[in-house]
Amino acid sequence: MPARVPLDVDLEDKLLYGLTPIRLVYLVVALLAGFALWSSPWSLPAVRVVVSVVVIGVGVAMAWGRWRARATDQWLSDIAIFLTRRYRLMWRKGRAPSPEAKSST
Repeated sequence: MPARVPLDVDLEDKLLYGLTPIRLVYLVVALLAGFALWSSPWSLPAVRVVVSVVVIGVGVAMAWGRWRARATDQWLSDIAIFLTRRYRLMWRKGRAPSPEAKSST
């Protein structure tokens, strides 16, 4: 008996508005963070509006953003990998001279 294999087995499931589970989590976390920033009295209302809109905008870009057929989180992870492999942080063993030592000379 011949069997037919479905062609879309490797596709991710879409939950809501075409979002995969991880992209839906990006959106929900950004909306919750934006609402938390707005509802806490840490600054003037105008500043809270701007910060909340920026946080929600980043979440929307992470959820639905694509550039050259690649998702935003893939671009960010590739940039982070490139930067960590390209640049090294080197620690020196010697201590830096204190400001008092410089002023005494």
